[in-house]
Amino acid sequence: MSEQLDQQDGAAAPPPYTVAVVGLGGTGLALARRLAGAGLTVVGMDDDPAALTRAGQLPPPERPRTLTRFPAGVAGADLVIEAVPEPASLKRQVLAEVRRHRRPGTPVLTTALTTPLAALEDAAGPGLLALRFLRADALDAVEVARAPGAGDAAAERVERVLAAAGITAHHVVDRPGSLAPGLLFGLLNRAAWMVHDGYATAEAVDTAVRLGCGWSQGPLAVLDAIGLDTARDVLTGLTGLTGPGGLTGPGGPGAGHAAPAPVLDELIARGSLGRKTGRGFHRYDAGDEPRRPALPTAAPGRRVAVVGSGTMATGIAEAFVHGGFETVLLARTEDKARAAAERVEFALQRKGAHDEPRRTRFTATADRSVLGAVDIVVEAVVEDLEVKRRLFAELGEVCAPRTLLATSTSSLPVAACTEPAGRPGDVLGLHFFNPAPVMRLVELVPAHGTSEHTLARARAVAEQLGKQTVQCGDRAGFIVNALLFPYLNQALELLDADGTTTVALDASARAVGGQPLGPVRLLETVGTDVALEVQRRLCAAPGGRAPEPAALLEQLVAAGHLGRKTPGRNTRTYLTARTAVPARTAVPVRAAAPVPAVA
Repeated sequence: MSEQLDQQDGAAAPPPYTVAVVGLGGTGLALARRLAGAGLTVVGMDDDPAALTRAGQLPPPERPRTLTRFPAGVAGADLVIEAVPEPASLKRQVLAEVRRHRRPGTPVLTTALTTPLAALEDAAGPGLLALRFLRADALDAVEVARAPGAGDAAAERVERVLAAAGITAHHVVDRPGSLAPGLLFGLLNRAAWMVHDGYATAEAVDTAVRLGCGWSQGPLAVLDAIGLDTARDVLTGLTGLTGPGGLTGPGGPGAGHAAPAPVLDELIARGSLGRKTGRGFHRYDAGDEPRRPALPTAAPGRRVAVVGSGTMATGIAEAFVHGGFETVLLARTEDKARAAAERVEFALQRKGAHDEPRRTRFTATADRSVLGAVDIVVEAVVEDLEVKRRLFAELGEVCAPRTLLATSTSSLPVAACTEPAGRPGDVLGLHFFNPAPVMRLVELVPAHGTSEHTLARARAVAEQLGKQTVQCGDRAGFIVNALLFPYLNQALELLDADGTTTVALDASARAVGGQPLGPVRLLETVGTDVALEVQRRLCAAPGGRAPEPAALLEQLVAAGHLGRKTPGRNTRTYLTARTAVPARTAVPVRAAAPVPAVA
């Protein structure tokens, strides 16, 4: 129908394509709605009468023009999209039937996420491509992969259809999970494991990721939107894949994929499939109000000592001053105290908050006797277990009874840091995020023996600072870091497999995965040295299921490519140099490609 139209450049209106969508479950129905809503002629096909009925109940602008049983509408289509569930055997069966009925030259798009196209092409025939995305209800951008036998004409037809529907195509190498979907499914699964382990509630996990990582929705809400049955099938397909195309090999794209969290099966067995059934990890119908946390039996106190003089310590001190607390910053030396005081006072002045009442509420000193006269101590010293343990031993000796003793550790066990204080009821983790005055999230981490009263006091303190708290178990990384750093680690495994670039990976993570920052950009901000240290601790922690640090992460740190803190020596420059060296030795100079500029 539209071979001639495909070749017209600059046409005012999109070509009148007819697209056949095979399978009208959650994914297929969302695709049919998007394409029909963009003005394309859509033929919806399914052998399930209930699925055809649901599609027929869509509002007219989003309803397929024709609804029929498969394969009646295949022959008249300019593009066929296979959207049946994930198992490869079912997809092969459907694709073989499509091949028997489609016109010669008609491209076929499969929604297979975990099966490489090479394993489907013999059934589908030539012109096979894959459409890969995280969730079907958010299709502004997708990843598109080509089977070995798919020609340029088929790829161009697919891109024109997607463009007509307002969908941006990111072209990727064919591998299970591709780029953003595979990466993010790993993170979503780790979030589900946290709930399964009783480590944190679904509400706590989602709140932590929204506030700590800038997501518009938390990972468990995303799973609910995808459909827990669909997500379970995808994760089952990704489990155990350790190399390109799903083949065994080190550093492959599937490395780090754990088995699907059993809580998925438990919810599915109860019929709680997510948004489509009104219940999943969250409820989407009218439900009971959440239980309010316990209130403290006494006021948390107004006198605070922040121990430390680095970035986190000064940021936490500034947050307490803004919150109206009488705040003293305790440094190791008077010189460090003066320098820290200057940073805090400059920050207050910059925000127009350095008025007389605040000036009298903040001091900085090296005089440790102040520890005996405060209600709350927040430790923000170097992330070294022995240093923290020595400090808490001192706090146990000199602080007044019932003083709230908190560690701001981000990756060490709270119990190990605070045990020397000898006050199990009064200690806990109070994990602020950088920059502390700005970030709204605080993770509350009770140690074994932390009293309900101490938890309630700490929660009240955070609320007076304008923060939102989430509570989780005492395990390395808590919620945010335990999800974020394995995701960054797995992104480096993708780069090491040499199937993508830093630019393409970041672009897909943002556009297809909906991330505020791409993983490489985020890693450069955090620092590869920090990422390596955190990943090692996560890997060593019992119950965390974190993979070993990626080989590329180890190499970056060893080579001094730490990210933003080492200008000109970041991940992109390291990978460019690594690939350029063998190219110059193996290819004549006149044929060597220029080294790309670093953005």
